[in-house]
Amino acid sequence: MKKALITYSLIFLFGFITAYLSYIYFIEFTAFPMAILKSIIGIFIFWLIDKYALYEIDTIEELKKGNIAYAIFVLGICIIVACAVAYS
Repeated sequence: MKKALITYSLIFLFGFITAYLSYIYFIEFTAFPMAILKSIIGIFIFWLIDKYALYEIDTIEELKKGNIAYAIFVLGICIIVACAVAYS
């Protein structure tokens, strides 16, 4: 868990710094850093949902077993998070 939080934090910091610098110096190139920043926020929100809301189910194990219903459920959560982050 610590390793995941450190990785998320570093990528978020990278996205924030690049978004800030591109916004200050190169306003026409802000789309890519903002996309990185929004994508890491979306991944982090999904990780929180998987870790704390779906704590009884092991997502990786269910997907390894080939549980199509659970895969579609996870895909639905990912689409909702992606839409919420992308259109905010």
